[in-house]
Amino acid sequence: MTTFLREERNRLELTQADASKAIGVGKTTFLRWEAGYPIPSDKLIALSDIGFDINYVLKGCKRDTLPAASTPGTALQTSHADLTAVPQYDLSASAGGGALVVAEHPIARFELSKRWLEQHNLHNKKLTVVPVRGDSMENTLHDGDLTLVSLIDDLSEAREGVCVLRFDDEIFVKRIQYDFKSKGYKVTSDNNAYSGFFVEAEDIESGRFTVLGRVERVLQRTKV
Repeated sequence: MTTFLREERNRLELTQADASKAIGVGKTTFLRWEAGYPIPSDKLIALSDIGFDINYVLKGCKRDTLPAASTPGTALQTSHADLTAVPQYDLSASAGGGALVVAEHPIARFELSKRWLEQHNLHNKKLTVVPVRGDSMENTLHDGDLTLVSLIDDLSEAREGVCVLRFDDEIFVKRIQYDFKSKGYKVTSDNNAYSGFFVEAEDIESGRFTVLGRVERVLQRTKV
């Protein structure tokens, strides 16, 4: 990642001081990132906003920036027939105290092998890439991890497991378990320092709470 971040900065003809100022961090912090330290997910989004190819920064693989006015068919074209395009949206799933949703427009896309998706029974699912914030799901998920999430249209598709949730205007990634008797959800964190809570049936019926998708895989870990 060290070389890739520097290459992207040079491609954009930015100095370290220019890039760090543009995303609101100190030059020393940016130097640490170029030396191999992990980049927080919100700063990855900020880098994307000023033109950095985040897929290349993280994996050394070029991704296409999705034009705002592109049609779904155009946006999901891939560079090779054996690849499937998976979009990343301008939102973050908080693993801590919550992250306010600003927008849900695609900002980037990842090209994944169709064979790999079939092997993991993901080829027929609607997928997106979602970054994680916070430490409440450690050691399952870490701050800055990029997760592959299968979006759902019906709550019955996600009764348990690690999922991306929306409660009012906030998005979380938590472990859930559906309670058939009360028709609510027990929501817990894998980090014992965080307390769980219960979502009542009326919160679901009123639209305050919903399950957006299931976390299927971690595409990029910030900790090894």
